[in-house]
Amino acid sequence: MHRRHFVLGMLTATAALAVTRTAVAQPTPAGALPTPVYLNMATKGGLFLENTARDAFEKTGSPRVKKFARAEVVEQVNLSRKLSPYAGAMAGGAAAGPGGLIGGLVAAPLAVAGATVGAVGGVLGGTQPGAMTTDEQKAQLLSQLSAMPGGPQYDATFVAASLQGHQEAYAIHGSYAESGEDPELRRIARGALPLLRLHISQLTQMQGMMGGREG
Repeated sequence: MHRRHFVLGMLTATAALAVTRTAVAQPTPAGALPTPVYLNMATKGGLFLENTARDAFEKTGSPRVKKFARAEVVEQVNLSRKLSPYAGAMAGGAAAGPGGLIGGLVAAPLAVAGATVGAVGGVLGGTQPGAMTTDEQKAQLLSQLSAMPGGPQYDATFVAASLQGHQEAYAIHGSYAESGEDPELRRIARGALPLLRLHISQLTQMQGMMGGREG
């Protein structure tokens, strides 16, 4: 479970950092996510979804939640493999200090994220989140789930957290797929959307069926 510890530490360590549009090295179309911002947000969001799913797979007594959690881990591992060469190359070519490009973008860029949710309004059929969760909120959710025993309350908490995370991921990948700078990354982002859409539908159904009880 070293990945869970890694993402929890990464999210907690970067929660207090801020980002501004001036940190972006090159201009991008209005409303578009710069590539470093997209990679940062997609990577962190994916790690959050993967690690909450790993925790759920270990703890849940619900066959439906367990099946979903297994599929979620596979989804995020596969997507991470596609994105990691781009993230690695970008990090390798940027200044390492806190004033460098990557250092200035390690925190979730809330101003850009908010614009992203608005830009893809309607794609989720009215189910999109009102605002992106911060790194600190993701770290708190991971800690909360890790500390909870399995059971109906755990399942409901996991499903709600995963649904929010999937809605955010859909907004991030959808925005880059529409107007991102890199053609190959746009293709990867576009390819992530169908499975994200399916998982949003499945999570919404599970949440509706639970009603405070195990799904």
